Amino acid sequence: MRFTPSNSKLALYSLTAIAAALLLLILLSNSDNASAQQASTATTRPITLSAISAGVFHTCGLRPNGATVCWGRYADRGLYGTAPQSGTFKSISTHRWHTCGIRPDSAVECWGSDYYGRATPPSGTFTSISAGLNHTCGIKTDGSVVCWGLTSGGRTTPPSGTFTSISAGESHTCGIKTDGSVACWGYPGSFGRTTPPSGTFTSVSVGNNHTCGISTDGRTECWGYNVQGVSTPPTNETFASISAGDRHTCGLRSDGVVVCWGIGSSGQTTPPAGVTFTSISAGGFHTCGINAAGGAVCWGDNQFGQATPPTIVSGTTTPTLTPTATNTPTDFCDPPAQFANDPACVTPTATGTPPTTTPTLTPTVARDDSGAPLPTPTLTPTTTRADVPTPTPTRTATTVTTSGNANARISQLEGQSRTQQEQITTLRNQVTTQRDQIEEQEGFINSLRDLIRTLTARLDALDGGSDGAPAPTHTPTATNTPVTVLDGAPTPTPTSTTIPTATPTSASRSTLNPGCIGRIGLGWLTGTWNADCQSDKTPPTAKEGTRYARYYAFTLDAPSRITVTISSTDVRDAYLYLLRGSGDEGEIVNRGDSEIVEQLDTGTYTIEATTYNLETVGNFTLTLDIAATGVSAAAGAPR
Repeated sequence: MRFTPSNSKLALYSLTAIAAALLLLILLSNSDNASAQQASTATTRPITLSAISAGVFHTCGLRPNGATVCWGRYADRGLYGTAPQSGTFKSISTHRWHTCGIRPDSAVECWGSDYYGRATPPSGTFTSISAGLNHTCGIKTDGSVVCWGLTSGGRTTPPSGTFTSISAGESHTCGIKTDGSVACWGYPGSFGRTTPPSGTFTSVSVGNNHTCGISTDGRTECWGYNVQGVSTPPTNETFASISAGDRHTCGLRSDGVVVCWGIGSSGQTTPPAGVTFTSISAGGFHTCGINAAGGAVCWGDNQFGQATPPTIVSGTTTPTLTPTATNTPTDFCDPPAQFANDPACVTPTATGTPPTTTPTLTPTVARDDSGAPLPTPTLTPTTTRADVPTPTPTRTATTVTTSGNANARISQLEGQSRTQQEQITTLRNQVTTQRDQIEEQEGFINSLRDLIRTLTARLDALDGGSDGAPAPTHTPTATNTPVTVLDGAPTPTPTSTTIPTATPTSASRSTLNPGCIGRIGLGWLTGTWNADCQSDKTPPTAKEGTRYARYYAFTLDAPSRITVTISSTDVRDAYLYLLRGSGDEGEIVNRGDSEIVEQLDTGTYTIEATTYNLETVGNFTLTLDIAATGVSAAAGAPR
């Protein structure tokens, strides 16, 4: 059969519909399987922790014995790194993509995404560690600070001197020096986040674009961006400790009560009533703490389970398995050697008290040679002398035991213990099998999604493709001294008439409204996402669907090293694409969640600013720093 364009489209439509139907059936099947799992009645209690650190999409903590436990988005699936299953830690720090901890020997170990080298610590011994977005900083045992990861903006260039505490955020870091003063470094932005107030402090915590600290006289001071009062602490409160999150801050009073301020759209600023805490940690859009009993408690955004700490199940019960892509159950008592002191994790044994026998005292009777009992002697009282010890009469007792019954009871208990051990092993095998099945189904679902995207793209090409011949294009090459064209500055006039050979390029379909493309120069500008401009790209780990975007073009007439950053006070999960050419159809050069650093050749480029979230509107700030100019982007004016 010969395929015509209409036949091709019909076939592709059919294949797309079949793939979508299969995907729907699998998702419904997973939902049915999840609801079919029934759990036995059991008593649960919060997991006991000695330290806790809230990141953006996941949270990690330390058990009382120093073992690590993490929960949230793929915390046990390797995307952000699987927490070490052996060894212990003294402290732990978590951010969006990675986690670091200090071992008992004071060496640092990190896990998770190692992009920019943020999870590759240097050798040496440390007393404190703090994980930022794309960099990590720690205080060595001699008091000096060392940082690693993304180097742009001075993130990994701390000042000299010795420090007592440190806190790393999205693009800047602050620490308290031994004299109590605060020093900050990193990308300054335009909010004064790296300009701390004068005076001395006892603690400091860095958020996204703001920083808060507690001064030695007990006042809480914040500096940096003040969206919805994130840098305006309550004036009538005094705190013992403080923690800055992405766009909210929480303080812990000396009576254990938590008070939060800033953006609370996900409930991250509303701690549970009536609960007192010993420590707190503010994350991206959730907050966690350790209550007075040592249990982990979280509140706020729980999209990926980051605000649902694992619980300890008391008694022998059947665990509930919820087969979802972002919440795979983890046996937090395995290996048992790490939790030997946790009663809920000790291998259960049969209950009951074995019978005990009360010993019978049989007095010894004195007899003569014939066996006849001798008369009972008459006790004559004597006077006890102080210098002579009083003799103590002795009695001989004979203990009668029922060894046969005790041995039978012991055998019965051992049999019950073996049966329970076999049941536990069977349950673990079932969990492992179901987890493998879920991962296999996820792989098939992802394959179907890729097929749907491919078929959809093919349909779009058939619907909107051009049958015209490719149009040749050419670009004159300027031979005068190259300069950087910024924000509408005049393009240098070529002094040579030499024109390179035209290279034919296929006409591409572009539905982008020309009004969606602006220009950006050195410095920073503010923009707004709305429904006028859309993106056809899906950032990693995001859901499929329509996303709003903005496009900004700039031209380089000399090879340059550029740094692009984006931040939003209204929309979380901002994302960047750097495209070659003017518009949204160019080749993707680089992409990043909040920053792109790239060495570029001459030419025209476009910055596409979008988000993880579907159909989300709001304001954002975009900056462009071009190293060839020798001028920092912070010197620019808003446009």
